[in-house]
Amino acid sequence: MDRAHTLSAFLALAVCSLVLLLGLAYAPSAYAQSKPSIKALFSFACDPNTKVCPDGEQPNTLFQSADGNFYGTTTTGGTGNKAAGTVFKITPGGPLTTIYTFVSDQNGNYPNGGTPHSLVEGNDGYLYGTAGGGANNTGLVFRLSKGGRMQALNSAVGAGPSVLVLGRDGNLYGGTFGNNAVGGTLFRVTPSGSYTLLHTFNRTVEGPMALGMTLASDGNLYGTTLGGEELLTTLFRLTPSGQFTILHSFHYAQFPVGAPVQASNGQLYAAMSRFEDEAKPGMFASSLSGAGFKQFSLPFAFGDAVPYMTQASDSNLWSILFGSDVNEEVISLSPNGKLLQTITFDSANGELPNAPLIQGSDGRLFGVTQGGGSVQQGEVASGVVFELDAGLAAPKPSLAGFNPSRGKAGTQVMIYGNRFVGTTAVTFNGVSTTFRVLNTGNILATVPQGATIGPIAVRNPGGTATSKRSFTVD
Repeated sequence: MDRAHTLSAFLALAVCSLVLLLGLAYAPSAYAQSKPSIKALFSFACDPNTKVCPDGEQPNTLFQSADGNFYGTTTTGGTGNKAAGTVFKITPGGPLTTIYTFVSDQNGNYPNGGTPHSLVEGNDGYLYGTAGGGANNTGLVFRLSKGGRMQALNSAVGAGPSVLVLGRDGNLYGGTFGNNAVGGTLFRVTPSGSYTLLHTFNRTVEGPMALGMTLASDGNLYGTTLGGEELLTTLFRLTPSGQFTILHSFHYAQFPVGAPVQASNGQLYAAMSRFEDEAKPGMFASSLSGAGFKQFSLPFAFGDAVPYMTQASDSNLWSILFGSDVNEEVISLSPNGKLLQTITFDSANGELPNAPLIQGSDGRLFGVTQGGGSVQQGEVASGVVFELDAGLAAPKPSLAGFNPSRGKAGTQVMIYGNRFVGTTAVTFNGVSTTFRVLNTGNILATVPQGATIGPIAVRNPGGTATSKRSFTVD
């Protein structure tokens, strides 16, 4: 081929390449990034003939453990005598293992509990939760090893325990239902099972029972109470010693519909049944003192609900939308209530999500639904564990404090905060040390040789958090 033909061929190839590149650059949505979708990691299945659901049915809790796996409970199902729920482990990739099944004894009682309601990870590596049944048949707090060893920790916590939170002191704080005459309670149970009643709700002034609680950066617990037509409902604070304080009171038909969550700006957020007197739902933001309480309207119809909120690494609030006229959706909201994104469920990836979303250490969102799923022909779907890859970055840790505040090399220091799963390094004024992640909120670290007075820092794939005050090395 002569030089002129060679040049012509080269120019033709260049023009074709340019056209192709321009086409890709200006092509419509075919080449745009696809919208994130909900994927079922595991579907719980039941045999319609035997009514047996070997792994359980209707999952209702989920959290990520220090070991990187997720643990949760199912409301009912399992294998065994009158099986009434399970505790399971699922890896971030999807394989699920049933750790424990709640079953009845020969008399039809559930001494170790049944229909579990909540699950948390203690500082000792055990799983703690609440369930029905127990010695008094009113409910209990249980302790379960990750290998499946069960202990009914305390069966005298009151009727219908349903809320459980790990405190900064390593104890467990929870709430009970109560009844039409007597309000529910707030209690403390130690890891060894010792019970302390902290507060009994005045139904007409404080609300009948705790809807949920969260541990905040100041070491106190903040919660909301369940709404009612003739009852005031509240946003409250509970100290570990049992001091109960109302931060804000709501009047029917405005009441909170979920537990509060503390965002990185220090504010508490939760959804409400309505915004002021308008026929639309809302959300609020409040300081830990209750000052500066603000309301924001949500762009949904009255009757729609946003019961769970989780702040993700993009600083937005991710939640679930329920309603009579809408499909269930995962949504993201700005801190002032602006709707940013919606991702819809279908029957294959789940129906009726019923627990807060969890952002995993890799940035993906995880959750559970009590219905739906993709199962084999002839089986009945009874819920899923799902994931949602919304392109979010891995979450950066937050550091709220540490104890003790001083010590010599070799001293064990408990570091408090959040999003500690996946921690890769802990330093004392820049000096690396050995550490052990106990759960998402606690790290046990050793003061290293050569450390000097200065801040403590925690690093994970999402970034580094540094303490506001210094650790003193003796």
